[in-house]
Amino acid sequence: MGAGKSTAGQLTADLLNMPFVDLDERIVQSEKRSIATIFAKDGEEYFRNCETDLLGELKEEPAAVYATGGGIIVREVNREAMASMGKIVYLSASWPTLQKRLKKSVDRPLVPPRKKWDELKTLWVKRQTFYSEADIIVSVDGLTPMEIARNIHDELNVKE
Repeated sequence: MGAGKSTAGQLTADLLNMPFVDLDERIVQSEKRSIATIFAKDGEEYFRNCETDLLGELKEEPAAVYATGGGIIVREVNREAMASMGKIVYLSASWPTLQKRLKKSVDRPLVPPRKKWDELKTLWVKRQTFYSEADIIVSVDGLTPMEIARNIHDELNVKE
């Protein structure tokens, strides 16, 4: 959350001449409502089920660069599905960088108006184990989205 997955993902897809798919956007289109509304009306579990279902559908589509929500990796079935689809890239940002970016956020369901930074940091720390299992880890602190995309591009070309 706040690492730049959507922006850097689109730029990476452009560099690789591949389609780009933002899973959150696909869910919004499918559900015809915002993620914040999905969380408020049906809860996080429902949203996570939408992510899992969508991953299953994407396995049947042509290869692409995907931007996922930060919580998608918590479910083992999702990690397995993503691993079967290609390389998993983790955009690693320090907590101060994320906090700075998230302070400006107004539409993230896990970042309420009265930001509970201790709770968000705990969530971030809990997910680090899963994030560290990525095939490629790119540090994003201090980088522009294009620099991040180039780093991802270069790492993918080295790993092939």
